[in-house]
Amino acid sequence: MKKRILFLVVAYLCVCPTHAQDINHVFKRNSMPDVLKYCQEHTRRYTINFIYNELEDYTVTSHVRAKNIPDAIRQAIGFYPISMTVDDSLITVESIPKDRQKLIGRLVDEAGQPMCYANVQLFTVNDSSFIAGGVTNENGDFVVPCSTDRVIAKFSYVGYKTVYLVTPPKRIGYIKLYPDVHTIKGVTVKGSRPQYKMQNGGVSVDVEHSLLSKMGTSLDVLGELPRVSVSGDNISIFAKGKPEIYINNKLVRDNGDLTNLKSADIKSVDVITSPGAEYNAAVKSVIRIHTKAPQGDGFSVRNTSNVRYNTQWGGYEQLDLKYRTRGFEVFGKSFLSSLFAGERNPVSSSLYLPDYTLTMKENADDVFRQSVFQSTLGFTYDINQESSFGATYTLSKTLYGKGHTVDYVSEIWKDDQLQGRIANNEDMEIWAGPMHELNAYYLGKVAGIGIDFNGTYIWRKNGRNDHIIEESETLGSRVVNTCNTTHNRMVAGKLILSHKLGGGKIRIGEEISHTNTHSIYDNPENYVDSSRIDIRESNDATFADYSVSRGDWSLNAGLRYEHVKTEYYAFGVRQEEPSRTYHDWFPNFSIAWNHSPWSLQLSMSRKISRPSYVSLRSNVQYIGRYSREAGNPYLRPTFAHNIELTAIYKWLYLTIGYDYDKDCIAYYSYLSDKEPVSILQNRNFNHMQDVYASIVASPKFGWYQPTLEIDLGKNFFNAGKYGSLKAGNDPSCSIRLNSKFVISKQGFITLNLKYNSESSQDFVKTRADGTVDIAYVQSFCHNKFQLNLYANDLFKTRKSSWVQYGNKTAFSKDCYEYTRSIGMTLTYNFNVSKSRYKGTGAGNEEKNRL
Repeated sequence: MKKRILFLVVAYLCVCPTHAQDINHVFKRNSMPDVLKYCQEHTRRYTINFIYNELEDYTVTSHVRAKNIPDAIRQAIGFYPISMTVDDSLITVESIPKDRQKLIGRLVDEAGQPMCYANVQLFTVNDSSFIAGGVTNENGDFVVPCSTDRVIAKFSYVGYKTVYLVTPPKRIGYIKLYPDVHTIKGVTVKGSRPQYKMQNGGVSVDVEHSLLSKMGTSLDVLGELPRVSVSGDNISIFAKGKPEIYINNKLVRDNGDLTNLKSADIKSVDVITSPGAEYNAAVKSVIRIHTKAPQGDGFSVRNTSNVRYNTQWGGYEQLDLKYRTRGFEVFGKSFLSSLFAGERNPVSSSLYLPDYTLTMKENADDVFRQSVFQSTLGFTYDINQESSFGATYTLSKTLYGKGHTVDYVSEIWKDDQLQGRIANNEDMEIWAGPMHELNAYYLGKVAGIGIDFNGTYIWRKNGRNDHIIEESETLGSRVVNTCNTTHNRMVAGKLILSHKLGGGKIRIGEEISHTNTHSIYDNPENYVDSSRIDIRESNDATFADYSVSRGDWSLNAGLRYEHVKTEYYAFGVRQEEPSRTYHDWFPNFSIAWNHSPWSLQLSMSRKISRPSYVSLRSNVQYIGRYSREAGNPYLRPTFAHNIELTAIYKWLYLTIGYDYDKDCIAYYSYLSDKEPVSILQNRNFNHMQDVYASIVASPKFGWYQPTLEIDLGKNFFNAGKYGSLKAGNDPSCSIRLNSKFVISKQGFITLNLKYNSESSQDFVKTRADGTVDIAYVQSFCHNKFQLNLYANDLFKTRKSSWVQYGNKTAFSKDCYEYTRSIGMTLTYNFNVSKSRYKGTGAGNEEKNRL
């Protein structure tokens, strides 16, 4: 690993010349003379000449990244009426108009946020003739010189009311602009900034300037984003599955982080459906949450209390503490939960044997309660504006995890004749931890080269014990005990180097992970075989990408190479077939065109889905008297090829895409050749194809702000070719209408409706379902307290209901999972701001597989 990283650094330095005089600095309301003096202090090549009195009224707010001295000064000048000439080693900066009178001020929006690139124009009072004009900088500041004693000043910005002011040239302080509102036939139409903006491989959603900033938590915000679905703690993106989620470049590993981050702290969210080369090739989608700038130094506290009821009480407590001073931050978080879950689960299965059909009808109801404790301690230190480092340690443990069946009765039918009943009494216990996770990062820049390093170490253990008593007068009784234990250990590192090149940006990097998994499965009664499995896997990846913009066009291209070696041992003996080595290349490409109000983007990528370690186990797990679940150590990865086209027009968002999955993995059910039982197992199949489309409309009508989303999909897979009883290719349609009703500046109501049609995917046919959720959010005491009252699944219509067809088998489930609930969350904030921790973690995909 050290040799590979050293090689990358040397190679990078060879192809990317360094510039000892590059400027990397954040200017915030610095006077122009101070900026020029700073540049003079950082150069030996140039002498900078300027007249202090001419430029002292101009302020600079800008983040200069890897610029040489002339380019840094040009960026600082921006749209100001200032000229710069470069003559060999002499740079001269001067104000173009020599007028001593200037109109000076700052433009902000209704929330007090600076409005950059707004227009400022001056006209004569007598005949409104144009005198001069200017544009605000990134901090909303403007300076417009003029020669007259009195002017008409015009301040304008698209989507906001224009403001006129008659004034002498002077410092006029703050000018506030408000959104433009028009009424057409009783309908209020409000001008605003674009909510959707195209990004490389996805779309960026503006949260700060929308009602999303008042939703409550970042988890609530995610549920409102295009193509993103949130159900409890499960987050998915339509046609892309579970995403990796980052907050300010830090990977989210538990959804407590999403609950902790308040929507008022979020600036924007990127939904990336075609991730680039820097991400693991198994990552098909990414959500990146960007927060606002942190508040000042000092001590901060956030306490969140939740209580909910879904036939039994549950809830959680969370306490966050932070202390910040002079670039150093230390923080800690403690989380304690006790949650109830259960199933009302009528199921049936049929085995189509040569001479008869065996059918099992069951009421497999169960209840479960789990208590979890988690604590995180960390620090971060900002060396300067460009460099920082930090580390976090997380300890977690399941304090309680027990459940049992409720009136679980099975009826066994042979053709149309009842053979008997079995009373099933099952006690289950799960345990996890203590589990340890350590993360460290360094983020900085040396001689114009950006350095981003992350390291991760994980040690985990978990298991499950089941005690099953089956009682039957006609079919015989039995007692079954099973015990499953798993230990995981992983160490990973990731290094990214970046540099400006040819008007764009190039990045190269290396990611390495080593994983050991040890699992034991025992069944003392020998109804299924016991197993001892060890898996050792090394993943070494090198990647590079390049992005560049030219006018309305932008391009991003990347390439990732992964070398994966797996060693598989059963009872200490190496198994040849599942022990494999892979060498694979994963390209990605996107090209975008942006010309307001239109944006178009075409993305293409090649990805991989590796089987989980659970799927690779060799043991057979006891499910019931006539059913088993088996691992498959011979599974091969799935290679996914995707092309996607995205279009944005104002508040409309449209995506269409196509997937081709080679060696796809799907659950497959078949009859055992030894006894009348069905075996459910993951297997590889030749290929699968999907086409999909999504359209989202988010208009705003004053107090009513709806979002309508329609998702369409069609799966192409010949299940009948593999012996399935039914070969379904039914298309899917999902319709979601999220409505927000604003009742005051501090409170609003949300009403969310969702319907999912019947659909088919590989061997599974899913039945239709839907849900209705309602919530009320209220802030008070100057936003120190926030109350969220909610009721989910009001009509108990959200279900997990499907039929799985196999080779001479069929399994049906119609499960209600106690999703109807009411709850309340109360959050107290004291001087709360976002963490400065900027690490992203390493080996993130391996963590998910563990």
